[in-house]
Amino acid sequence: MDKRTLETVVYVVSVISWIASGLIHFPQLGWSIYSDIVSFWYRPESGELLKTGAAPCFQFFFEYPPASCLSIFVSALLGSGDLVRYYQAFFYLSLPAYIAIAWSIIQISRISGSGWLGLVFIASPSLIVYGIYNFDHFAAAAAGLGVVFLLRKRYFISGLIAGFGFAIKLYTALLLPIALLETRGRDRIVYLLAYTLAAAPLYVLQEALNPNMLARFIEYHSGWGLENAWYIWIFQDQFSPTAKMLGTLLGAFLVIQVSFARGPILPRMLLAVSSWLVMSYIFTPQMVIWLLPFLPAVSRVALPFWPSLEISNVAIILTWFGDYNPVMPPSPPQIMALIRAASLAIIILSVYRNTFKKGQRSEGP
Repeated sequence: MDKRTLETVVYVVSVISWIASGLIHFPQLGWSIYSDIVSFWYRPESGELLKTGAAPCFQFFFEYPPASCLSIFVSALLGSGDLVRYYQAFFYLSLPAYIAIAWSIIQISRISGSGWLGLVFIASPSLIVYGIYNFDHFAAAAAGLGVVFLLRKRYFISGLIAGFGFAIKLYTALLLPIALLETRGRDRIVYLLAYTLAAAPLYVLQEALNPNMLARFIEYHSGWGLENAWYIWIFQDQFSPTAKMLGTLLGAFLVIQVSFARGPILPRMLLAVSSWLVMSYIFTPQMVIWLLPFLPAVSRVALPFWPSLEISNVAIILTWFGDYNPVMPPSPPQIMALIRAASLAIIILSVYRNTFKKGQRSEGP
């Protein structure tokens, strides 16, 4: 199979994943799987407001960054008060993100030299099960596009895309230190300026229209308990302040260490994201989608352990609704989360050993 045919297959698989994800979460079907997007319609604090055309984040509190809120607002407006039309609107808005993830996987496979092996990651079960589920496919698309343009030295475009990604999920902030360290002089200023120009206006507008929204956002997430963090098996307390503090500090330490490490930019970005996720006290299963743009760069090292990461991650939602407390061990979801953490930790160690220990030179942006 030639290169062009393989790349066409990647796009076809991404569209199939998009359709499959839309179908398995489609509301009002007896076999549909839970989706955050659908749940927003039923929440007492958001459902009625969405039906009347109010904008989450900008007119009432919503626990996501402003660009994610806009996607829900647009979907609700297009839905005209009907759940199915609202869901369908979000579904169609998601297609460009799936295409962008496919494109970034293709480009990063080329840049890293992983070839056809790097293309395998488009067949991610998590992209199906957790795609039309939350906003992480949008964030992964922004990260992938931003990194590709960074490697092509299109710093302004890269910064704009990554900055907009920060307004979708805070995830691209994990990549910002590496991007700034890999640029120099004027290029660094251009990248940071573009990042700020894309991210700041939505946050400023949100705060102007809905004062204290940002403070409430921080308070909400800082008060959230451990969710699928492996160390809940040690602390046995979902709201342990010690566990939350240690997880956050260790995660930040690892991100800083990776950012300043000497080595290829793409593996460093994968390690930054992976290290944060494996130590974060909130590791929702849809966050695994964040890894997809970077896995092709380390395909030969990561691929042996990727199936266990994906299978355990998908199993979290499939085992979540049972006659037990799903956030506490030894429930099946927490067993799956523990397996997932172990799989990701092995990937982290393998990438570190094969990338930095061998002293490979950075391909640079």
